[in-house]
Amino acid sequence: MAVEVCDAVLGDAVRRQVAAYDERFLQGLREAQQRAMGTENADAQAKAFGKRDATGVEAVHDTMPTERAVLTRLLAEAAAAAASDDDEGAAAAAAGPVNVLDFGCGDGRYLRQYLRSAASLQESCGRELRVVAYEVSVEALRSFHFNALQAGLSLCSASTGASGLQPDLASLSGNHLHLDFVLGSAETSSEAVGQMLQTWRGSRAFDVAVIGWGTMSSIPRLPHLSPDAFLAVLAMLSRRVMNVASTTNNHIRFQGECEARRCAYAETTRPEVREWLRPKIGLANFPLSYYYKVDTGQLMFYAAITADSELARLKQAGYSDVNLHICNVINFFDIQTKPRAARINAAVITLLERGDAWGAQLLLSRAVAKAFGRPQSSLRSGSCIFDGSSKHAVFDQVARYFISTGYSEVVDEEKSRKRPLSDA
Repeated sequence: MAVEVCDAVLGDAVRRQVAAYDERFLQGLREAQQRAMGTENADAQAKAFGKRDATGVEAVHDTMPTERAVLTRLLAEAAAAAASDDDEGAAAAAAGPVNVLDFGCGDGRYLRQYLRSAASLQESCGRELRVVAYEVSVEALRSFHFNALQAGLSLCSASTGASGLQPDLASLSGNHLHLDFVLGSAETSSEAVGQMLQTWRGSRAFDVAVIGWGTMSSIPRLPHLSPDAFLAVLAMLSRRVMNVASTTNNHIRFQGECEARRCAYAETTRPEVREWLRPKIGLANFPLSYYYKVDTGQLMFYAAITADSELARLKQAGYSDVNLHICNVINFFDIQTKPRAARINAAVITLLERGDAWGAQLLLSRAVAKAFGRPQSSLRSGSCIFDGSSKHAVFDQVARYFISTGYSEVVDEEKSRKRPLSDA
């Protein structure tokens, strides 16, 4: 159920969230700087950092194989589409960079993938990759900027970056990759954010909008902004979207606690109890929203979504040909650091997306039998552990994160209006 919380409480909660992100990203930046100077053991740091959040997101600084495959496909489509486009400026577009908007870029978790993609685009079609990195945490942008410099990119001349507000976040380029850094505000409306990003996209739409791990999941529902509102804005800015959203299979205990608070608020008629509950509910005032606690004791806002709801909100925002994939069934950190876990994760996803639930069950049974030294016959079952009632039912059951993709109908309509009548 939804709970009405006053604007003042919500505003304070938003500012605390941004401050918490700044603090955590600043800590990560300092650790990265120490590693660069050789004053900290990288393996020890990585193990410690891997415990900071329950889904393993903060410890990972590269894409999952599933994300890599989807983004590579979208970028290849963008490059091919520009080369065959028949609207004005097509020749210039085909020779120019492939433009990506990294919405909620964090500390640059996609940087390594962008470097790989830039090299691939240069080799396949002579195109470069331009990424506009948007974020509301200045410390996240500073960390991204530092990591990019460490990766070999250089400062661009005559560029201030960060929408002119942060001279220490000047644009970077190198290795066929160009990075622009744009600092936003969590208190700015989705419409105003769209207007600001419009100036960065230039005369043509972004080719791909990348919404990384949990960006939409960490955006609350406020009068001036919401995940749905941002998706609609992005549909006007970019031809393609890739969104990685958190499912109901993360932070289950915290989800239950926050749902209990919302239920208690609905059931009580005592004003003093509701007044006590409102700040505890905070931003988690709608179904499947919650706060989870990290190692520092900070409470971080998050929201889960089901497969059907994810598909529905992309369609409502103005995307067509919407598709959903399983991003991972195992913790991100384990996938990156444990090769066996990565292989199991990939194999289970392949089988389930193919519709082979029994094959996935057999694979897991063999893995369990081997891990515990038990005969596989002892794990036989007459029923399938996976919900086969629909494709999306099993996605909801096993996925930790979804990857959704779509193609903007809004941008296509805008392009059609600009065509000469003779081409219509």
